Formats: sequence, structure tokens, C-alpha cells
Amino acid sequence: MKYEILGGGHIEAASPLELVEALRVLDLQWVHSVGVEDFMENMAEACKIQTGAIVRTDSLVNFLHDLQAGGFITPV
Repeated sequence: MKYEILGGGHIEAASPLELVEALRVLDLQWVHSVGVEDFMENMAEACKIQTGAIVRTDSLVNFLHDLQAGGFITPV
């Protein structure tokens, strides 16, 4: 599936894990220093600070659902 990212750009992913990995790669600040779980925690905290959005990190599906609900990613 293809997604538009808030702020510009598109990514494609065939699974939730592939989508989170693609988001992690786009965020050069974290790509080499943290794993998927840590990236999700860091991104959730950044979303909360920047917009007040609550992004769950208990599962990939919930994480991506909350990113979509907050308008951070949009399926196209």
C-alpha cells in the first residue's frame, strides 16, 4: 500500500512492519541508533509534543492506526 506522509513524500509498504521500518529510515535522526520499538516510542513522544496527539506503541497496528488518525500518514 502507498502512503502520503505529513509534510510531503510518499512511501510504500506491504505490511505494518515494513511501513514502520520505512518511516524509521525516513527519520534519519533515529535510523542507525534505535530499533523499531524505540523508534515508535520516540515518534509517539514527538507527536505528543508537536500536536498533542496520543499515539499508542503497544502494537504496530495500533501505532499506525493512531498515526493515520492524527493525519501523520494517509493511505493513497
